[in-house]
Amino acid sequence: MYYDIASKVVLSHCKEPFLTYFCNLPVEKASLIDPRPQETPSLRRSDFVLKTTLSDNTEILVLLEFLSAWKDEIPLRTLECRSRHILQENLPVKTFLILFIPSQRAVNFYKDEEVNFKFNLIKLYEIPAEEIIQKGPECLFPFLPLFKNGTKYIDEAEKRIYQADIPRQSKADLLTGMAILGGLVSENIPLKLIKRRRDIMIESAAYEIIKREGYEEGLKEGIQQGIQQGIQQGIQQGIQQGIRQGLLKAIELGLKLKFGIEGLKLYPEIKKIEDVALLEVISEAIDTAENISDIKKLISEA
Repeated sequence: MYYDIASKVVLSHCKEPFLTYFCNLPVEKASLIDPRPQETPSLRRSDFVLKTTLSDNTEILVLLEFLSAWKDEIPLRTLECRSRHILQENLPVKTFLILFIPSQRAVNFYKDEEVNFKFNLIKLYEIPAEEIIQKGPECLFPFLPLFKNGTKYIDEAEKRIYQADIPRQSKADLLTGMAILGGLVSENIPLKLIKRRRDIMIESAAYEIIKREGYEEGLKEGIQQGIQQGIQQGIQQGIQQGIRQGLLKAIELGLKLKFGIEGLKLYPEIKKIEDVALLEVISEAIDTAENISDIKKLISEA
């Protein structure tokens, strides 16, 4: 969930460079489209929908979805999202899925007896980190830890962001984004960045977004603990605890709305789970579960 926040904050600073570099599109201008009201609870949307003008003045929609991990239903879900936006916007659509973590099951198509759909799957972990360091710009550096051999260049990327001729707010957002995304690769990356750049990172928009998502107490506790103890782990632990609290609130509400009293009977057992990643899986599973036994199975595997 917080990886989505990091991606959103970083993308807000580099829509055109991102589409030019990662999607190989000759972009002149791109703007995020606010999500439209959903017609039914089953409808999904891409993480980001950008109305994009190309160098030949052609207008298209670019659908971007950032994936921290692969799930087998993603191709069909992507087809659903693409079809809906074609109907809504009446513009040509190009779809790009950005995969962070390696997966042997990841594919760039959906096929059945009637449909043959192909999309653009970008595996960041297969792109050499040297490319982004050499070509830049700095606004793309937060994704560097996810590139092939990316950890070798984090110190250089951090230095170049910090010294870049960009507003302080942008630096805070990019450094915070790199710390959060780097956590997918190694817990040492966010700890190192927090230790060195904590003074500026707490000014990031990501910090405010996380607070608005319901994690205020965890963040506040973590920051205070870090300041009082003088160690960077305090902030990191506080963020993790805040995220866990936010997920538990979302799960409790989801169980109540979808399964009623029977669903709430599962909450005391879920509340014992400390693994944030598993709580994310349970939270997402509530939306798609056909019956309560699907959720019980996840809990039993904890």
